[in-house]
Amino acid sequence: MEPKQTIQSSQEGLGILWKGYLTVPFIKDWYELSNQWEIPKGKKIRIDLSEIDRIDSAGIQFLIFLKKRTNSNHQVLDLTNHSLAVLKVLDLLGLVSFFGDRIKVKKEHANEVEFRYGTRKVS
Repeated sequence: MEPKQTIQSSQEGLGILWKGYLTVPFIKDWYELSNQWEIPKGKKIRIDLSEIDRIDSAGIQFLIFLKKRTNSNHQVLDLTNHSLAVLKVLDLLGLVSFFGDRIKVKKEHANEVEFRYGTRKVS
């Protein structure tokens, strides 16, 4: 599924809805789409992930890259409305706290994500 984004600009920054697969074959396309963003320093970027049907390790690396890029540009990256595919991968890799986003899990998906990875102390 080809990557698509819809951008809405506001005084706070950008609201972006992503659709498609956040996977290896499309990372170059996603990167090029992200370079189209025009965001002043100190503004917020809110990415809605509700329409991401698949995500793999390349997709996670890209989200980490965006988080670091926005931090270095004194911007804020908020990932919102995480799809089940995104939630499962963030859960498995223990990255929920890295991104620090508010997570909403639908009742029907509550048994599919536990958010235990990365929270246990290793002795």
